[in-house]
Amino acid sequence: MFMNSKLSMQAFGLYLILVAGLGLIFVPHFMLGMFGLSAGDDAWVRMVGMLASIIGAYYMVAATTGAQEFIRWSIPLRVYAASFMVFLFISGTLPVGILLFAATELAGAIWTWAALKSEMQSSTGQ
Repeated sequence: MFMNSKLSMQAFGLYLILVAGLGLIFVPHFMLGMFGLSAGDDAWVRMVGMLASIIGAYYMVAATTGAQEFIRWSIPLRVYAASFMVFLFISGTLPVGILLFAATELAGAIWTWAALKSEMQSSTGQ
């Protein structure tokens, strides 16, 4: 049941909408403060929250419609996002709290990849 690419996309979409999106829109200082990050000019952080919620909606639509190309392409792009966050930490640009976001991004990508692999094996009878 949990090895379902659509479910992984729905879960990640909900995370983007509810946690990253609405969290950054409505309580940016609280959300970022939990990870040792600063909201700075919170107008920009709220804009990032709005963009995260839109991306989350794309994930939900992809899951609902079974958009396999989108689902497949989400994997390397999420690995890229996680890698970039790790780079920002290693370079000293962002504090250790960013690694939680990177881990969430990477875990979601791995879940989707494993689910797609399992679905492909099931469809070929292996």
